[in-house]
This record gives sequence, C-alpha cells and structure tokens, in this order.
Amino acid sequence: MSYLGNRPATGDNNSFKILDDITSHTLTFDGSSSSVVSTADNTVTAHNHRFLTGQRVTYNDGGGTAITGLSDGVYYVIKHGHNTIQLAANASDAASGAAINLSALGAGTAHTLNVAFDGVNTKFRATYGSGTKAGIRRAAQLQVSINGVIQQPQDNATPTTGFGIDVDSIIVFSQAPISTDIFWGSLVASNFPTFDISDNDTDTFTGDNSAVSFTLSKDPKDARNVLVTLDGVVQYPSSPGVTKAYDVSQNVLTFTSAPALGVDISVRHIGFAGPSLSGSNGGSVGITSAGNLINADAKTLNFIGLGNTFAVRGNIVDISIAGGSSGAGAGGTFAVSSTGIHTASSVGVNTTALSDALVGSGSSFQGMYVSNGMVIMDNTLNGNHYIGTAFNGLMAGPVNIDGVLTIDGNYVVV
Repeated sequence: MSYLGNRPATGDNNSFKILDDITSHTLTFDGSSSSVVSTADNTVTAHNHRFLTGQRVTYNDGGGTAITGLSDGVYYVIKHGHNTIQLAANASDAASGAAINLSALGAGTAHTLNVAFDGVNTKFRATYGSGTKAGIRRAAQLQVSINGVIQQPQDNATPTTGFGIDVDSIIVFSQAPISTDIFWGSLVASNFPTFDISDNDTDTFTGDNSAVSFTLSKDPKDARNVLVTLDGVVQYPSSPGVTKAYDVSQNVLTFTSAPALGVDISVRHIGFAGPSLSGSNGGSVGITSAGNLINADAKTLNFIGLGNTFAVRGNIVDISIAGGSSGAGAGGTFAVSSTGIHTASSVGVNTTALSDALVGSGSSFQGMYVSNGMVIMDNTLNGNHYIGTAFNGLMAGPVNIDGVLTIDGNYVVV
C-alpha cells in the first residue's frame, strides 16, 4: 500500500500540493478580439479564471488602445461565470452587479488585469499547478503562512483571526494582506484513495496565564500528531525523553508553562487514523451479505450445529459443518480453497434427503444426488442403493458394485 507522503498507486496522485502564489496574479488577454471581449454582454472571457466578485483589480491596455469604457486604472470584478468576468467602477457596483458598458473593442493583444495583495482584497481563489482549482472542504486542509507565521484556520467565511474558507475553494483572510507580505501555502487533497484518514480537525483555545492543560476533541497518538501554534508561532512537541513546549496524554494537551493571557492557541490534528468503526457496541464492524448490511452491531459469526468450526489460514478459509444428534449441520467437512469448494462426503442437490428411499439407502457412496437422480463419479458404489421408477442414475465407468444396486428406473454407465 502507499504511505503518507508517497505517490499512491491509484486515485488522487500526489495528494500533497503546493499552492500557487496568490500575492499577485495577472491575466493577459487580447483586447481587440470579439471572442474575448463581448460588447453585447460587457464581459471578458478567460477560461477557468481565478477572479472573484468584489476583488479590486488593475487594468492596463498593454501599450495598445484601451477597450472603450475602460482606461488604465483600478476596477472591481463581477464574476459573470466560470469563464467570464465583468468590471465595475467601485465595490458597491460590483456587489449589486452594475457592470461598466464596454461599447467598443480596444487594440493590442497584451491587455492585462492584475489582482494582488493590496491592503484591500481579502479573498483569493486557492489554486495549484498554475491555475488548477484546489478542492477545499475544510480550512484544516490548508497550511497558510504570512511572513513566515502559520495562520490559524477557521471553518467559516468571516474569520476573526488567521484565515477561513468560502465556497468554491476561496481563501478569506481576516485582515487584507499588503503588497510586502510574503505568502506560501500547501494543500492536503480532499480524499486519499489508498488509506483511511480522519478529518484534520482544529481545536482552538485562549490562554489565561494560568491554565496549562486543555482538553482536545480527539485522542492523538502522541504530541507529534498535533500541530500547536501560539499566536501563529509553531511550538515544539515533546518526544520520548525530551521535554519541549507541550505534551499530549490521551485527549489532554499540557504545556510546559501556561500560555499568556489572551494568546490564541490553535491545535490542528494531523495524525494518521484507521477506518472508523460503527455500531452501538463500540467496536463491531457489522455483517454484510452481497454488499447489503445485515446487522451493524453484530460482531460474532456463529455456525449452528455441533462441532462446527471456521478457520482462516492465510488466503484459505476452512469451514467445518458437522452434524449432531439434533440433526443440525450437513455432516462432513467443507473447505474453501483457491480452486473452489470441496467436500469429503456425498452431496445432495435439490433433494429432501440423501436417504430418500427412491434414490438410495443413504450408505456412503462418494457422489451426488441431483433432484430425481444419482450421479456418482467414483468407480465404486458402496452400500445398498435403489433407483426407483422415473428416477435416473449416472456413473463414470468402469464400475465396481460392492453392495446391492436395484434398478426400476434408468441406469447409465459412461
């Protein structure tokens, strides 16, 4: 199987991705093309563009002639679709959808729209690989740094500190970054096809200059399975025999010294987890048949009958079903192997009993009763048998009869 950090064999290859730099993104387009600039819809077309409604952008005609209605300067985006945008004169017009009228095409193929960290914009689309939209469902999928300080993730679109996320993979900063801010970010993909992963939940607390212990929402394996920050500064975890900033015992996080009053404490769970178990018994996995759940709480597979056993030997499953005085079980031993199912005893198919008087006496014969007949692939017929009227018997010859065979129906030796 694949391991964390390695490329998995199937599914979302390379699930750990570096985000594109969002400090500045420039779209270059042909302002003279009617397939790019629509004077009917007042739109600019850019396949899978990264722009968002309300973003402040800077337009430049690239040394050509500006599109009529625009001039080099600042505008605000109206997201018209996944592949088209409109421009507004101000943020209020952008919010209300009041687009600037683009009455005529410009000249030149190097027109640009630039969105950047400018102290105004707080929302940016998260992408990787030069424009591929990141699939973000939880803020904890992202690790974001501003000027080397890890930002606190929040699962909402109005974060008060750090950053949050909005629908359609949008990063929302609590405070608009400025042009001199340095950004980097990484993404953990939304699914791992080759192993089971628990949600990377984040617990948050506030220091009071007294408390050193805090109860977490999960039980990390040890201190190395959580990423702890104080006001965005990553803390060193303790390890066996080495005391650092904090340690973890079950679901309790304990600092070496109490965090100061008002300090933001963020604890991100980053540990590997096995598959979840369900059921009210707290550890059962349930029993299914043909893909359908029979009982979610069941944890015991019980074969009825005396002497029945079930054993697993590597990739072989052995099932022994033994009869008893109560009549339970089929008698004999069945086993499953790579070639199929086999038995050391006779088998009845669509019959009421192997001792049916019209078929045989029930003595051991190492063969099969099929509906109204008897098929014996052994060369020796043991015991006393009777093939009744309208019943058929088939054997593979040559045949040795070590008993009595009475025939009133049909008997064929092949």
